[in-house]
Amino acid sequence: MPRLRARHIAVVWLLLAAAPLTGQERILVTGQVTDSEGRPLAGATVEVPGTYWSTQAQPGGRFELHVPSGAVQLRASRAGHAPATVSLRVDGASPEPILLRLEPIPITLQGLSVAAPRTPPLAQTVTTETVRQVPPLAEPDVFRAVVLLPGVSQPNDLKGRIHLAGGASDETGVRLDHHPLQDPFHLLGLFGAFNVAALERADVLIHHLPASMDGRLSGIIDLESRRPEADPAGEAVVSILTGGATVVSPTGLAGVDLLVSARTTYLDRVLPHLAPDAPRMGFHEGLLRVGRSWGGDWRAELLGFTTRDVYRENHPDPLRVPRPLTWGESLLGVRAARSGTAWSMNFRASFNRAGVHLDERGSDPAPGSRGNYVDSRRDWWSGAMEVSRTAGWWRARAGASLDRRHNRQVWTARGLIDEIFSPSTPPEYSGEQTQTALGVYGEGGVEMGNRWTASAGGRLWGAGRLLFAPRLSLGFRAADGLHLEGALGRRYQLDAQLEEPIEGSITAPLFLVDQPRVADVAALSARWHVGRPATEQSGTIQAQAFWKEYRDRTLLAAPGVGVEENGAAFPEFDRTSGYSAGLLLSGTLSLASEALVQGSYTFQRVRERIAGELFPTAWDAPHTVSLFGSAPLARGWTGSAVYQGHSGRATTPVVARTFEPVPGTLTTLGARYIRGRRNSVRVPAYHRLDLGARRSWRARGAEWTLALQVLNALVRENAIDYDWQQYFGRLTGSSDPTPGRTGLPVVPSVGLEVKW
Repeated sequence: MPRLRARHIAVVWLLLAAAPLTGQERILVTGQVTDSEGRPLAGATVEVPGTYWSTQAQPGGRFELHVPSGAVQLRASRAGHAPATVSLRVDGASPEPILLRLEPIPITLQGLSVAAPRTPPLAQTVTTETVRQVPPLAEPDVFRAVVLLPGVSQPNDLKGRIHLAGGASDETGVRLDHHPLQDPFHLLGLFGAFNVAALERADVLIHHLPASMDGRLSGIIDLESRRPEADPAGEAVVSILTGGATVVSPTGLAGVDLLVSARTTYLDRVLPHLAPDAPRMGFHEGLLRVGRSWGGDWRAELLGFTTRDVYRENHPDPLRVPRPLTWGESLLGVRAARSGTAWSMNFRASFNRAGVHLDERGSDPAPGSRGNYVDSRRDWWSGAMEVSRTAGWWRARAGASLDRRHNRQVWTARGLIDEIFSPSTPPEYSGEQTQTALGVYGEGGVEMGNRWTASAGGRLWGAGRLLFAPRLSLGFRAADGLHLEGALGRRYQLDAQLEEPIEGSITAPLFLVDQPRVADVAALSARWHVGRPATEQSGTIQAQAFWKEYRDRTLLAAPGVGVEENGAAFPEFDRTSGYSAGLLLSGTLSLASEALVQGSYTFQRVRERIAGELFPTAWDAPHTVSLFGSAPLARGWTGSAVYQGHSGRATTPVVARTFEPVPGTLTTLGARYIRGRRNSVRVPAYHRLDLGARRSWRARGAEWTLALQVLNALVRENAIDYDWQQYFGRLTGSSDPTPGRTGLPVVPSVGLEVKW
C-alpha cells in the first residue's frame, strides 16, 4: 500500500512538471501599497484573484508582479485592512505604476481572529492590534489572546502552555520567523516571552499543516516578527509589572533595516516590599533582527532571540541564601529568500538552546550537605531549504529539512526536583540523547476556476527508519460568502515530555524517542460571511469538526516501573492509543457603530487507552466557551470584556494516605498517597470575566494609549487541582469552600503605551 501511495504522488508531480512553463505572455506591473493616509504598507499581498500569481510589498510598499496581457484585476490585502481591488488592461508594454490604498479596519471591528492573505486552509490569525484588545495581565500577550480562539485552551490561569484541539501541551509547536522554539514563556507560564510590539501576526495552524511543517501532533503557532517600515517607528510600554521598548528602523546604511525589542520585569524588586515572604521572581528578554532587501525579490535576515527567568527564595540568613534557579532559551537564526512571481526560494538555519540551571553545592554550610544541582540543556540545530514554482492556476513546491537535537540533562535534588519539574521525576538522574531527523517534502496545489482549490503532498522522514506523512486539503466556494474546507493528514513527533506539568512552565525535561508518536487528523469547516467589514453591519459564522486518531502515543510507565533510585532506567515510556474529537462553533457580529461581539463554543472529548480501557486525559475539558465584546465608550474610551469558561479538567483523586519509614532512616515517617481510579473526578468548572478600557490621544508627536483592566472581575477562586484534604472534605460533605490551590485573584492593572 505505501508503494501505491508513493506512485500516485509521483504521477501528480510528473503532471505538474509537464505543465507549460510559459503559457501566454506576461507583462511586468509595478506599484505601491499604502494605507489611507499614504503611509507605505510593507508585507501587503498583491495578487491576481483566482490564481497563484502573487507577491509581497517590500519596505516602502513597492511591488512588482508579472501578469498576463489583457484585462486583469489586482487585489491588495493585509491583515487589519480592508482589501482593495483595481481593474486594468495590460497590452504590450508595462503600464504606469499603480497605487493601491488600503483602508484600516477599526480595531473594534477586527475581533480576535482576522482574515489574513495566503494563510493555509483552516488556519486562524491574530495580529498585534487584535491582541491589544484583550484585557491583559499587565500588558498584551499573544498567547493569552490565541487561547480565546475556538479549539485552543489553557487549563488554568497559571499554566501558559497551550492545548490545540485536545492535544497535550508538548504537542503544540511555536515558531518565530520559521525557526523552531522550545519554551517561550515567563514566570511559570504567566507571560509569553514576546513583547507584542515586536510581532506582526500569529497564525494558528491546528487542523491542517502544510507539508513544509511537521514535528507536532496538535499544530503550530507560527509567529512573524514586525516587518520593516518606510519611516523610523518605536513603541515603549510601561505597566505595573514590566517595562519594554521596540524600535523599527527603515532601510539605512548599506540598505540594512533593524528590529530591536527588549522587555524586563521589576516584580522581583517590588514584590518583597508587598509580601516579604514571597519568592523573588524576575525575567528579561530581547529580540534583534537585521535584514536587507535588494533587487525587489531577494531578502536576507539575521535573527537573535533570548529569554531568562530567575527564581530566588527569600531566606532570613544572608549567609545561607540559596543560589537562584534560572531557566530560558536563546535562538540564533539566519534566513534568505527570493520571492519571485514564477520561482521562489527559501533557506533558513538556526541554533536554539533551552535549559534550566541550579547550583547550590557549597552554598549550605550544614555538615554533610551535598546541595541541589540541576543542569538541563537542550540544543536544537535546525535547517531547511525550499523551492517553489508558480503558474496562474497551479503551484508546486519541494524542500528538505535537517534537525539535529542533543539533550544533556543532569540533576541531584532530593525533595526539590518534583517541585521544579514533575512529581514523577526521580531525585537523581544523568543522561544524554542525540537524534538526527532528515525530511524531504513535496506539495502541489491547483485553483480550478473561482470555486475549487486543492493541494496534495507529503513529507518523508528519515529518523532511524523511513516515515511518510501524506497531506490533502480541498476548498470550495459554494456561494458568495460561503466557503467550505476539508483537510486530511498524518503527523509524527520525535520527542515526549514525562507528563503534563502541574503548573508553570519551567523548561521541563524533554526526551527524544526512537519510535515516533503518530496521529492521523481529519477536519471539515464551513464559514459563512455576510456584509463588508469597516463599512456596514456584518457577521461571520463558522463551524468546524475534527477527529484526531492517536496511533502511537507515549505514556510514562506506572510509578515504580523504570524509575530507579539512581535514574539508570529512567525514563521508560509505555505506548498507547487514543483519540480526540470535537465540534467548534464561532461567530462574529460587527455593528455600524463600531461595536463588535465575538464568541465561540468548543465541544471536545480526549481519551487514551490504558490496559485496554479508555480514560479521559488530564487536560480533557468537554465544554469551553469564550465571549469577547468591544465598543466605543464616552470621551474617546474603548471598552472590552472577555468571558472564559470551561469544564473542570479531569484529575486522579487521592483516596488514602499512609505513613511509612523514609528509606535510610529509622524513626522518620513519610506520607504516601494512594491514588484512586485514573482521572475519575473533575476539578470544579472554571469561570473568569476580564474587563478593560483603552484611550488613545496624540501629543508631542507621538500616540499615547492608557490601558486599564481588571482580571477575574467575578472574584472566582478557580481551583487548579484538588489536594487530598479538599477531596476528602467533599466526600464527607464538608462546607469548607477553600480549594486546594487557586488561580489568579482579582487583579487590577494599568499600562501606558507610547508609539512614535
